[in-house]
Amino acid sequence: MKNLPVACHTAGERYNEKDDFEKEADKLPVTQENKPLQQGPETNRPDGKLHQLWQWAKSKPQTAVLGEFFYEVGFWGEYTARRAARGTQELVHGLGKRLAGAVKILGGYVSRALTTCWQEMTEPFHRFHNGIKNIADVMRREREQSKAHAVKEGAAYFGRGVKLYYPLLKNALAYVMPVLALGVFVYTVRTVLGYNYALAVEVDGQVVGYVENEQVFDDAAAEIQQRIKPINGEVTDWKVAPSYSIAISDKTLPVNQMADSILKASSSEIVDASALYVNGEIVGVTTEGEELKNYIDEMKAPYEDPDNPNLRVEFTKELAVEDGIYAARSLVSAGDIEAILEGEEQGQLNYTVQQFDTPSGIASSHGLSTQQLVDMNPQQDILKMLHIGDTLIIQKSMPFLEIRRIETRTEQETIPYKNVTQNSSDLGFGQTRIKQKGEEGLHEVVREYVYYGDSETPSETTEIQRTVLKEPVDEIKEIGQKLANGDLAQVGNGRLAWPVPNYKGVSRWMTNGHKGADIRANFGTPIYASDSGVVTTAGWHYSYGNHVVINHGNGTTTLYAHASRLAVRPGQSVQRGDVIAYVGSTGNSTGNHCHFEIRINGQRVDPHRYFPYK
Repeated sequence: MKNLPVACHTAGERYNEKDDFEKEADKLPVTQENKPLQQGPETNRPDGKLHQLWQWAKSKPQTAVLGEFFYEVGFWGEYTARRAARGTQELVHGLGKRLAGAVKILGGYVSRALTTCWQEMTEPFHRFHNGIKNIADVMRREREQSKAHAVKEGAAYFGRGVKLYYPLLKNALAYVMPVLALGVFVYTVRTVLGYNYALAVEVDGQVVGYVENEQVFDDAAAEIQQRIKPINGEVTDWKVAPSYSIAISDKTLPVNQMADSILKASSSEIVDASALYVNGEIVGVTTEGEELKNYIDEMKAPYEDPDNPNLRVEFTKELAVEDGIYAARSLVSAGDIEAILEGEEQGQLNYTVQQFDTPSGIASSHGLSTQQLVDMNPQQDILKMLHIGDTLIIQKSMPFLEIRRIETRTEQETIPYKNVTQNSSDLGFGQTRIKQKGEEGLHEVVREYVYYGDSETPSETTEIQRTVLKEPVDEIKEIGQKLANGDLAQVGNGRLAWPVPNYKGVSRWMTNGHKGADIRANFGTPIYASDSGVVTTAGWHYSYGNHVVINHGNGTTTLYAHASRLAVRPGQSVQRGDVIAYVGSTGNSTGNHCHFEIRINGQRVDPHRYFPYK
């Protein structure tokens, strides 16, 4: 700061450091180090533009003020930054010294505390070790008199040592005991958390077992109530009042074992027995469980076939023998249960009314009187009204238990091929040709056949699976459309239409003495082609009178007789619904009508089969 002349002058006498610098520089000899830079021709010239600009700027007072401003800013900015940096460095250094001092002091406290703690914990043991050596020395010296005297002196020395250094032991224990207490606490918590807690169940002051919660006991009590339910319908109100306490146990009982334990502890009238359940209901309880199981197996044995893996034998009801503890007063013999299984019960079946069924016939087929059948079905008056599909209730005695045999069979069935008809313009009208021969396919069908009792006729058949082994091949038959003159005629599709829509009725259908249907209509009523085809006959016949015969090309021909006049000629192609004639009474006729005949492959067919509602 001694070389800052600016601070030593007033504003009016401000020291011009630049002028002094230039003056001093002019006095220096020119060397390689202070030799001025070479300037370009423009700037080195006295009359250059840059030189002129420089001279003009120097002549302005504002230039000096601006330079002074930038100088002050640079000087004080640098000065302030340096002071701030030195201050920050001194502050950090001071804080570091203080922190180091604090750490040193704290470390000293901690070190002295740990040293003191260690000394107080180990001092009793050092004293004890030295005391033992001193006692040994005393006893060696005193042993010259006698061993008893040596032991006495050693014990006295030990007592004085304990009395003298007891305070040191107390100080050591003050450090050791909390650590031991913490260890005991951690061990205890971990051990207690590892225990399996359960509820100990007491009945009549006796612990009968351990359960996870009260619901297990409630479920066990409900199961007991079901077990001891008598089969004769007598109501048994059995209750047990348990008490619970928290206990540690690794073995908790499930519901069924809890039920057994409760029963053993709560009553002297309980025995080990076997119960037969039929469709979930108890039929009987017996101590002859093995005999009952053998009897059930013997019932199925005659119907089983070990060599037939596709046959299974079962009962029509679900049977289960369960061993357990049951009330003694509910016991019956195995023979009593077997008699129930072999007996009958009142059953009910649903019968679906079939065609031609009558109330008396249905009743008789089921061994009932008609009045019994009526009484069983009060929901409807079957004597006055009985429809196909109605369901009737039939009550009758039925075997309590039946054997059911279910046999699985794998069978093969043929798949019929389809007959496909195609028109051909190359064949004469009505001629046929097999374009592709049909082949049957093959199905593999898996079915279950159900037999009841000794019956060899299956009562139920259920299809399980159907697999196509071979697809059928359609038979394609071509029917000719070509007429003699080269024209093509449409072949009939086989769906015949009523030839006289505006008719009055049918006086006669086909009988042994009559070959067709007589359709009554007014004189002149149009007669229409029943299907497409070619007219083969259109003329007079002594019996038919004016008549028309149409060949439909598919094996079917139709005849229309007794017309008043004709509207077509032989060889003419007609479409279904074209007018071919008009109703009259020509030939062997007694009134205006159209005699209509149908032939299939040359055989007359009753038109009533095609038009049953006319």
